[in-house]
Amino acid sequence: MSHIPEGELALYAAEPESIAEGRRREIEAHLAMCPECQEAHDFFVIRDDEADEALGEDDTWEPMIGSATYAALMDYGARVAEEDREAEILLKEYLENPIRLAWDALTAKRRYRTGGVVRKLNAAAHAIHKSKPQIALTLADAAVSVAEVLPDDLYPSFAVYQLRGAAWKERAKAQLLLGQFPHAAESLDRAERAYRKTPHNGLGLAIIALLRAGVLYAQLRFDEAMAIAEHAELGFSHAGDEKRRMDAIFLRASIMFEAGNPNGALPVFRRLIEHGENTQNAHWIALGSYAAGNCEVDRGNLAEASLLFHRAIVIFRERGPKCERLLTEWGIARVVFQGGKLAEAIRRMRDIAAELEAGGMVTYAAYVGLDICEGLLALDRHKEIVVLAQHMFAVFTNAGMLTGALAAIAYLKEAAAAKRLTKAGIEHVRVFLRRVELQPSLQFVPPRPPSS
Repeated sequence: MSHIPEGELALYAAEPESIAEGRRREIEAHLAMCPECQEAHDFFVIRDDEADEALGEDDTWEPMIGSATYAALMDYGARVAEEDREAEILLKEYLENPIRLAWDALTAKRRYRTGGVVRKLNAAAHAIHKSKPQIALTLADAAVSVAEVLPDDLYPSFAVYQLRGAAWKERAKAQLLLGQFPHAAESLDRAERAYRKTPHNGLGLAIIALLRAGVLYAQLRFDEAMAIAEHAELGFSHAGDEKRRMDAIFLRASIMFEAGNPNGALPVFRRLIEHGENTQNAHWIALGSYAAGNCEVDRGNLAEASLLFHRAIVIFRERGPKCERLLTEWGIARVVFQGGKLAEAIRRMRDIAAELEAGGMVTYAAYVGLDICEGLLALDRHKEIVVLAQHMFAVFTNAGMLTGALAAIAYLKEAAAAKRLTKAGIEHVRVFLRRVELQPSLQFVPPRPPSS
């Protein structure tokens, strides 16, 4: 499925009435089923909200009267547009070679100390934070460096703090994906302090709360994450941002599921499915169905889980994204596994793991691999577990995985070769791989052998 050009998305976000009605309907329909373009569109919306919303409020411009207010607004708009045009030229070489160039030198050059440079860097970091988080972090670091040296009175109504908040926010998003959780929390603290210095900051603070809940969730601090996710949901409700309110609801349900409460998570995920049906949003129907299917697997309701997974897979196969499609196919394979068809489940899982590896999603591939190991163990096929563990070790090594993760896979191989591997041992490795993502320095300790 092709995506909407970024420039057209920006225009649609700023002035939808300027786009022909037929094309506008096409864009709206596309956004309803394409989360990637929806996220890009959201960035342009929030950029306008954060950087410029206050400047359009009457009370901001109360000292100005009549045409002076209009003139001031026009002057500000022209200034921002000119800064953005200059930033496009100044940063062209940097953005084409983001790894090789010295970003630290930016703040030493006066012509780079503009709001346009910060906006451009923020947008570039946002565009790649999921696919290339390390480069996104480099861009966000540069945006922070420039934003922090800008004069506080650069723009009316302290709008420079919106730029700073957005830069720290992009930094936190990249750090979250890189597993740098304490640093992400610090960046969110800085972003929140910046937003609180501006008027009309409710939406920005709600976004920070949602990201903070995500950081706590990744650290398995479920109670704290839940409380802050609820706060974010309320903030989005007050701001009238229904899309992000649904994101907060999904996070709440995910926290419940991860905390071992599928019974509590299931009705929330079903609410998201209903929301998708009511708004004709295929993305929420698919994502909610996939998540609800996982709940039903844990509850032992395999028939219902199968129906939910198949509803999700029809949408993900047609529209993507690929990761969600593969994870849903894994869910279907788990249903087959739980239904006792081990050989068929193993065949499906091997195909899924291969696709995950090819896409660079090696941690997910390892989790699927552990399910395969469990099936092979039940079939007493220890030699195949040894071969699979050797393959997983090679994949992890090539991907530069942590020493602890490699030690865990080595244990699988050795235990299977000695026919000492148990289902509890596989679960021990599964839990460790989840923890080592959060604690990179964690060392693997093999499980105690079962007492005789």
